[in-house]
This record gives sequence, structure tokens and C-alpha cells, in this order.
Amino acid sequence: MALLATISLLSWVLLVVGRNVLAHHRPLLNRWSSPALLSRTARYSPDPSRRRQARLVLAAASGSPDEQLYWLAGQAWGQHRGLRTEPSVVLALSAIAEQRRGQKGAADVHWRNLLLRFPDTPTSADSRYWLGAPGDALHEELLERFPAHPSSLASALTTAQTAGPRQLDGALHLARWGPRQVGSEHLLADLCFQQGSQLPTAAAAVLAAALLQVDNPAAAEACQPGVAESGSATDDSWPIIRELLLQRSWSQAQHALASAASAPRLTLAEAIRLDFWHGFVQQQLGQPEEAQRLWHRVTRLAPWSYYGWRSQVRLGQAGWPSPLQWVPAGSPAASLGRTSRDDAVTWLWNTGLEVLAWEHWRHWRSATAPQDPDTFWIEGQLRLAVMDPWMGLEQLDAASWSRSANEGQLLHLEQVRHPIFYGQILAAAARRHGLDPALLLATARQESRFRPAQRSVVGALGLLQIMPATAAQLLASTSVPADLADQDLETQLLDAEINADLGARYLAQQLRNWRQQPIPAIASYNAGPAAVASWDMDGLEEQPELWIEAIPYDETRLYVKTVLGSWWAYSCLHGTPCLPSTAAEVAKAGENPSGRTGQP
Repeated sequence: MALLATISLLSWVLLVVGRNVLAHHRPLLNRWSSPALLSRTARYSPDPSRRRQARLVLAAASGSPDEQLYWLAGQAWGQHRGLRTEPSVVLALSAIAEQRRGQKGAADVHWRNLLLRFPDTPTSADSRYWLGAPGDALHEELLERFPAHPSSLASALTTAQTAGPRQLDGALHLARWGPRQVGSEHLLADLCFQQGSQLPTAAAAVLAAALLQVDNPAAAEACQPGVAESGSATDDSWPIIRELLLQRSWSQAQHALASAASAPRLTLAEAIRLDFWHGFVQQQLGQPEEAQRLWHRVTRLAPWSYYGWRSQVRLGQAGWPSPLQWVPAGSPAASLGRTSRDDAVTWLWNTGLEVLAWEHWRHWRSATAPQDPDTFWIEGQLRLAVMDPWMGLEQLDAASWSRSANEGQLLHLEQVRHPIFYGQILAAAARRHGLDPALLLATARQESRFRPAQRSVVGALGLLQIMPATAAQLLASTSVPADLADQDLETQLLDAEINADLGARYLAQQLRNWRQQPIPAIASYNAGPAAVASWDMDGLEEQPELWIEAIPYDETRLYVKTVLGSWWAYSCLHGTPCLPSTAAEVAKAGENPSGRTGQP
């Protein structure tokens, strides 16, 4: 008996130790795992948890609903383990796959099972949405229990778009829980402009506060007069410094720059601008060594930025961006921001389930907007994954530029911040008209943030924001697909392929007009060629940075710098690395799959 007890104890110890050793050395199963490993694990692993994880990854990557259902079959067993949500995710994915197959009855079975077994999980919000309808008991429960969940916001949006006694309730839910939801701002703004003076005071205040969150003070003012007025004075020293630079008052500019640079807690955006111009002024004052030291610092802190590029040009290390020889079809998946959290959001993202990761994130964050750079990074990347680049890129820009000055630009963040959307369409249009694809990508990023349905307040439409009058002139020499040939001009401009061709044609036209000088050509794309032709061109070649600062339109000045910076970044991150010192980093990150180093 003693011998048997000893053998049993030793066997148990060896089993526990062996399992821990195997768990430590087994490769992780996620969207970056090899298909062979996933397939082998899904079929033959003795560990049921690893089998299910491999099957979830394979289901997430599957293109057809039938293939998804094959991998998900029999995997909804067990309960949740801490923050892991495998069984409810399996049920949700199975229901969505059945919906894609047109099998509503089978889908509803999965949704009911999910709601019965896991009523408190974020995935159960989807069950209430699909099993109910706006205004019924299930949707009322959905709005109450998961107010910030995308399914709740979708229900509220439908209610707010439907005339009736509950329309205002839907709008107020959006204002409180989802003012950044796609479609919310336009709806809330219309409500304020059309009914602002007739709305109850409390409701008008809620709507106005939401519109201020999305930077729409005009609509907020229509709901609550006076709410958008700001009595606070700004302590931004840049307008004064800029004026001194334009006046060539180098000594005074030097003192102003030094004073501004001594401010505590400078952001990266502020620091590199001050350092670049301090170096510029030092060069004018006959201090080239100090100028080079400052430009080297800008290059180190922000090599993929406009000022990083101009610093490298000033140092003799770079010229114009190297043309892209190859454009990826789309951006490769990246890790989710800079986080070490082991929660459901991270697990879902790593599994390849971006939409469910976004739903969990919205539920967890509730109505709290991102505040710190890393949270901006995570939410911005999630928004890109669910095809909301308008808000996603704004948040990723904030993640890059609001971080500490000493931290500098982060390679992985800049790769995510310069995504490839409509890459093949834009690259083909660029090459048809003799443009660098990186320049057209940068222009589309700035014009529409890659939204083909984007409409500006002045009437510009589509991916590259073409004015209808301009399009009418350009369309005469553009091939229109047969299925759009009989459509009206607006419909044609909202087609990504037509819009890309027209935008590339127009930009190439501006380059020819300006004898292949990119800076006035880019300015003309924004402000119009007639306006740019009226500006003084003195100093454009010798001091282009100063010429840009002299642009009389604030919007165009920022536009030119942003497009030039993005052009440089796309060239660096998808083609020729910015600096020899960053070449290894870019190659390591897998952003130069062709193996080319480009032309100098």
C-alpha cells in the first residue's frame, strides 16, 4: 500500500510538472501562427483548450461560413475561465456564420443559447440585438445593460433616424454613450440645426456637449447658444515665433524658441517643431554645429515626420522621398497597441476576432474617451480594424504626437498610423498618371482618411475629395466602368476606383503646371491653382520650409506639411528606410517584404 501510494504521488507530481513544462514551451496559438501548426493542433492536440483555441483562430481566418462552422462545431463547451470568453465567442461566431449562409432559424438557436448560458457577457448584447428589434423589451434591456456596446449604439441610431416619439430618446443615447459612433455626429448635428430652439433645455445641453466632444462647435451652438464660446486665452507661443521667422528676425526668434523649449512637459509634436526651427535659426546666425546637433536630435526623435525629413535634408542625408516600387494590398495585422494586459480584448485581437475585440473594448471603456497616448493607440487601431479610419487615424495621430518629447516616434505605432487602404487602386491610378504611389496614399490619408463616402462641407466627394466641377472637366478623359456609366456624377465620384483616377489625374496636372515642384502642386490641390499662383514664389527652392510657413491659409499650410510628412513616412515604412540606422528596424518589422532598399 505504501509503495502504491508513493508511485501514485510521484506520478501526479510528474504529471503536473510535465504539464507545466509543456505549457511553458508550447508555441502560442494566434493569428500569426503557421497554418500547419494551427491545423495540426486543431485536429490532434490532446489538450482540448488548445484544440479550441486553434479552431477559433482558423475560424476567424476562414473566408466562407461553411468552413467557419466546420472549425466551430462542438466547441461551445464549458464555462468562462476568468476573462477568457471562448464558449460565448464560439456561439456568437456560429450564429454569424449561419446568418451569412441565410439560415436565420439556425442562427437564432445559437443566439438564444448564448443569451441563456452567458447573459452577462458582451457577446450576449449581440444576441439581444439580433433576437429583438428597436423599441422592444430585448432592445430596452440591451440599452440598459450594455449602453456603450456597438449593438446598443446601432439600435439607438435606428431609433434616432425614425420619426416618432422615441426619436429624441435614441439621439440622447447616442449623445451620452456614442457621439463618435459612425453616423452619430451627422444625425446629432442635423437635430440641433433643425430643432435646436424647440428642444427641451436638458436635452439640448446633452446634445451640445456631445457635439463639442467631436469638435463640431457650430452644431453645438445651434442647440445651446453660448456653449461653444471660449473665454480662455491661449499660451501657445508658436504664432509669435512663426511671425518672427517670417520677418527674418533671427535673434529674436532664437530667444523665443529657447524660451518655448524650456516649458515643462512638451509633447513630441511641440519639441521637434521647436528643435527644427531652432536649428534653422542657428544656421542663419552662423552656428552650423549647433544647427546640426538640433537637427540630429529631431532625426533621432521623429525620423518618420515632416520635421524629421526636413532635418535629414538639411543634414544632407536625404532628398525627396524615394518612389514606392511595390504597394501591399493591405496592411498586415499588428499587435494591439503597446499593452501587456491579458484581458479579453487582447485575446480576441490576437485570435483574429477584431470586431468582437472592438465590442468588448467599447463595453469595457463605456463612454470614456481615450486620454493617454497608449489608450489612443489601442482604440485607434481597433477603429481601423472595424473600418472606421476617420476617427481611428485621428486617434492614432494623437497617440503619436501627444506622447512625451523624450520618447520619440515608435516604429510600430507609425506603421499602424500609415495604413494601406485601397492600396492596389491607388497604386494603379498613381502609375497611370506618373505619380509616386506613396504621394497618392498620403493625399488620400489627408483628404478623406481613406473613406470613399466622405463628403466635405464645401461639396468635395470621395477618396481624394474631388469637387464636382473639377470632376466634370476630368471625366471626359477617364474610363468609367459600364455599371456606373449611366449613374449621376455624385455616384461616380463615390466609387473608389473612379475617384482615385480623377484625383491622380488632377494632382499630376498640378505637378506639370508647377514644373514638377511638389510643394506648390500639393498646395494647389488644397487651395486651388489660382490662389497659389498669386503667392510670392521667392525662396521656394532655397528655403522651402519658410515658404510653407508663409502660406496665407492656415488650413493649406497644415495640409502641405501633413501630406509631405505622410509621403515621407509611406516611402520610409514601405520602401526605402529613412536612415541607415532604421533600416534594420524596418526590415525586422517586416515592412519591406520585397527585400529592396530602393533608390537613394
